[in-house]
Amino acid sequence: MVVGTASATLIGAMFVVVSIGIGILTRGRARAIGTFLTSTVVSLSTVLFGAVLTMMPALDWFWLGVIVGLAGIIGLFYSVRVAFCFRQHQGTDHSDWFWYAIFPLAGYALLLAAAATALRGMAVSLDLLAAALAALLMGGIRNAWDMILFLVTQSRESR
Repeated sequence: MVVGTASATLIGAMFVVVSIGIGILTRGRARAIGTFLTSTVVSLSTVLFGAVLTMMPALDWFWLGVIVGLAGIIGLFYSVRVAFCFRQHQGTDHSDWFWYAIFPLAGYALLLAAAATALRGMAVSLDLLAAALAALLMGGIRNAWDMILFLVTQSRESR
């Protein structure tokens, strides 16, 4: 519940980030928005979805594995797409590359591991799911903070 609440709160905070950056987040920067802002919201939404999934009392191992596996596959493909788009942004540093492009890949890979073990009925799948959600949440927290700092420190002339 704590992880789900944190991710839902951060998704709401991302709307605040968008309102802060209203002059910077233009259609001309659609690729940057998709790479940085949207990918963070997707990661946080995955965390929220995973937290809600664990609250379902009648969910058996098979369906947990199927649902988490689908989320992991979709997340992996999306993260690979973001990683390819990330190369188009000049002026980003190595920490941005790690947190926006590489770290989510690890989180979604953990989701796939959780799905594989759930399909085998192994209790360790819940630990892997928790690790994946925690990793995606941690990345989302860092990236949300990074975006807020970027938008707040922009000069009025660049907006």
